[in-house]
Amino acid sequence: MFSRGTESVYPALRSIRLFYNRWYRRLRMDIWFPHVPLALAVGIAGALAILPTVRQYAAEYLHLDLNHLFNALHPISGHVPALILSGVPTVVVGILQILIAVGLLGRSRIAWLSAVGITIAQLALTLHTGAAPIQTSEIIYIVALLVALILARNSFARSSLAAGTLFAVASVLVLMVYGVLGSYLLGAGFTPPITNLPTSFYFVIVTMSTVGYGDILPKSEEARLFVVSLIILGLTVFATALTAVIGPVLQGRINATIGPRRKKMKRVNHFVITGQGALARNTARELRKRGEPVLIVIEDGDTSFGDSETIVGDPTELETLRDAGCEHARAILALSDDDSDNAFVILAARELGTDAKKVAAVSTRKNLERVRRVHPDMILAAPVFGSEVLAMALTEEKIDGDWLLSRFLDVRPATN
Repeated sequence: MFSRGTESVYPALRSIRLFYNRWYRRLRMDIWFPHVPLALAVGIAGALAILPTVRQYAAEYLHLDLNHLFNALHPISGHVPALILSGVPTVVVGILQILIAVGLLGRSRIAWLSAVGITIAQLALTLHTGAAPIQTSEIIYIVALLVALILARNSFARSSLAAGTLFAVASVLVLMVYGVLGSYLLGAGFTPPITNLPTSFYFVIVTMSTVGYGDILPKSEEARLFVVSLIILGLTVFATALTAVIGPVLQGRINATIGPRRKKMKRVNHFVITGQGALARNTARELRKRGEPVLIVIEDGDTSFGDSETIVGDPTELETLRDAGCEHARAILALSDDDSDNAFVILAARELGTDAKKVAAVSTRKNLERVRRVHPDMILAAPVFGSEVLAMALTEEKIDGDWLLSRFLDVRPATN
């Protein structure tokens, strides 16, 4: 009973996977999915964080001229606008989310980590404000976004020093604006009072650097809460910024010091092998024995290929094939145990426009014609015709060498 149910499930799962792979290729999802939708979703979440404050306070301040606006912001009277207590933290989160969305477009790992952290912070702020119907919808949206970010973690693996530096500088600037504006608005709550922007800037630098000279102290409850938020945000942003900038540099030095001394080959006129089965491993070993350069594309950290250079990625994606140098390769060998994966690799290679010879392995007779439709230069069908050759040998039929080679290696001229 259990085995019968299992047998009915596997064909259904395989059909779903084939359907997904087909539309994945037709819609060119390797170019824009999932980083573009997630970047838009994070940007929308940032807009959701900013718009309520803009809607609430635009009518109050926009009708004033600049002089009146400056006087309204001046805290000499001790009046504290509600903006600094309820709106500004949310606005800062929203601005950071919009900046992070730009980093997600480049599949930056640091942008993904920041997106997860800032989305959790936005969820906490939204839960803190109450549970009105519109806020309930926002909570559902933020939770769904957080789940989507976690599920797509493997799609954000780029570690760029330039992108990390840009994100770090933008985060520090946003935090500085928050600190200077907040301390200036709450200036009457400090001793001595903060009455100008240079003093506010000085206090923010001293506080965020954790120096704390003690010449300016928060006295009111609002000022103390603001300083607490500034310290927490400052430590978080600076820690993230240092990780983004220094992390890739240290990782490179560590890898160069204690890592293997394997020299990367020049990815020109080499063999690219996709797949992690016995056929792929044995083919890589035989090519290395003949002194040929071999690069393996794997989807996880498989270490069974010995000294062959490997890259981790989906071999059906154009970006992965470009990273493997397939445009300048001698041959691309799709040797996975899954015939559909091999067909999609050949399709991707043809879409890449490379002149490399394209070889696809086929393990099931019913898939032979399907793989031929993607026009590989060579089809390796040893499992398909092995039984036929064995039967001929057992019955002592004459086996011609040329016929045998043509059966095992279906060689066809490439058609564009």
